[in-house]
Amino acid sequence: MSAVLYIDRHGVKVGASQGRLTLKTPNQPEQTLPLHQLEQVIVLAHAHFSHDAISTLLKEGVPVIFSALRGGFRGSLSGHAGRQVMRRKRQFLAMDDPEGRLTVARALVQAKLRGHGRLLRQWRLPGRHEIAAGLLASHHCRDLDTLRGYEGAAARAFFDGLRHHLEASPFHFEQRRQHPPPDPVNSVLSLTYTLLLNEVEVGAAAAGLDAAAGFYHAADDGRPTLLMDLVEPLRPLADRLSARLLTSELTPDDFATEGDCCLLRDGRRGIVYQAWEQLLSGQVSWRGEKTAWRRLIHLQARELAHWLDGSISAPRFWHLDDS
Repeated sequence: MSAVLYIDRHGVKVGASQGRLTLKTPNQPEQTLPLHQLEQVIVLAHAHFSHDAISTLLKEGVPVIFSALRGGFRGSLSGHAGRQVMRRKRQFLAMDDPEGRLTVARALVQAKLRGHGRLLRQWRLPGRHEIAAGLLASHHCRDLDTLRGYEGAAARAFFDGLRHHLEASPFHFEQRRQHPPPDPVNSVLSLTYTLLLNEVEVGAAAAGLDAAAGFYHAADDGRPTLLMDLVEPLRPLADRLSARLLTSELTPDDFATEGDCCLLRDGRRGIVYQAWEQLLSGQVSWRGEKTAWRRLIHLQARELAHWLDGSISAPRFWHLDDS
């Protein structure tokens, strides 16, 4: 049985000896793992790899994925550059298949709508009936444009609910606007969505997928449309965190407006970064197992990879009801 090794503590020294990977963490007993059980290594913190470890990982064909400290793919170490070429080929073929695109897009949108409906129920706010109607209608969509129409209407209903939720806070919110964000609420939403996109990027790279080959968002100008796709079911996670920060931790003095762009002041973005890291290090139950939020985000790309490989008939993405 293969496994993914996450290195998420600073100062870990990675070595190799007699067919096993060794992990030395300050003030912790040494750990060893059989190399034949490793599918890949994902590095999320400062770690030190010995020459023996690098040589052995390359020889055994175990890729090492490096993430920036705040998320986002930074590079990989692999002795088999074309290892996932057939998976990417299937990804490109699925992009050109209307039924395949619709299968993925419908699963993405339905997961997002379920999550937003759940969030509005938790907040005891209106709008969930419109979202439920869009969810029901999505089952009968036969083209992407119609699906996008239902998703757009549901998104407007959610943001209207978010506006009501924030009425007791010191922040005024009218509607979602992003390029650039004109007010504190849109600024925090954009920042948490960016952090989420960075984390999705790591998962897509680890799964051997092409970040620019999406299914729901139209491919245009090299945009990372697959990453944009995979963000959709996870948006309620970022929305919930943003709402909590805006109602309990951030104040209007934490923001500065220059022209038509509103951003968190220098030194205050750390509030969002810290809250995001605390969230990702927490545990969630998904499909009967406990896992870290960060790993759950990465697993969404793997779910799509399983569908591309033909091991499942349709992808089933996480939604907020599963938390």
